[in-house]
Amino acid sequence: MAHASVPERHHGTTLGIVLPVVIGVIYGLYTSFIARMSGESAGAQFAIGIVSCLVLAGLCYALGRYQHSLPRELRAVAYAVLVGGSVGYLNSLSGDSILTAVVLSVIIAAATFCVMFYTFYVHEE
Repeated sequence: MAHASVPERHHGTTLGIVLPVVIGVIYGLYTSFIARMSGESAGAQFAIGIVSCLVLAGLCYALGRYQHSLPRELRAVAYAVLVGGSVGYLNSLSGDSILTAVVLSVIIAAATFCVMFYTFYVHEE
């Protein structure tokens, strides 16, 4: 008896480029908003938003492009570092102490690692 094979899902290159750009733009706008609340000038606020947008979009693109060549443990660590570092940077811009930013960043990174490792472990062979 022949079984029908399930077609493999392939995301196009458009999603691989658009998703990091959208994430970067949203992050850059939010970073710019937080910088404005902390009293930065308009030029500095714009520069912080653009730089953080470009850096996060580039890191998301690189991680999305090369994640399948990493073992699941390193892939989970990479996602944890990206998410934890991003949240920690936003917290540090808000004017809180550096200790608060580091603790929050480590907690978010640990939670992200657990979720991503579980996701990769369950969905891979």
